[in-house]
Amino acid sequence: MQADHSREIREIQQMHVREIADKGTRHKQEISFLKMVITKAAAWFPYFREMLRIENLCYFVGFSDGQTATLVKGKPLEYAGELYSEEHGRKFKTEKAGVQVMKYPTDRIRLVLAIDRKPIAEWFKEQFEKLRQNIRRPIQPQRKGRGI
Repeated sequence: MQADHSREIREIQQMHVREIADKGTRHKQEISFLKMVITKAAAWFPYFREMLRIENLCYFVGFSDGQTATLVKGKPLEYAGELYSEEHGRKFKTEKAGVQVMKYPTDRIRLVLAIDRKPIAEWFKEQFEKLRQNIRRPIQPQRKGRGI
């Protein structure tokens, strides 16, 4: 009885090992197929990789799924809220900003996320400069009185 039990366990373990190997093979085939599809899509649609990059950027700066979908479709979006800048390591508030995906001015194949028709990097720099200007405003020294 113990020998039968050991034999059955070995058979089950062998079946398990074969199933795992088969699943690994199928998984590699699926990955290979998906890579081929992505390569073809990128060749057929020049903006495909750019749109994926823009989608990641939208999520990173703080747009929701719906807002990102609107932008990736090429439609303009009016946005009020906070956007995160990795370069400056902070969020910037905006009210009623027009956001849109546009062609890069110097390279027609590249796309850029634009806020108020300015590339987002430039917009973030402007916001940072405004913040710095507000912080560095000179404080008028108080005049000392003549005393009593």
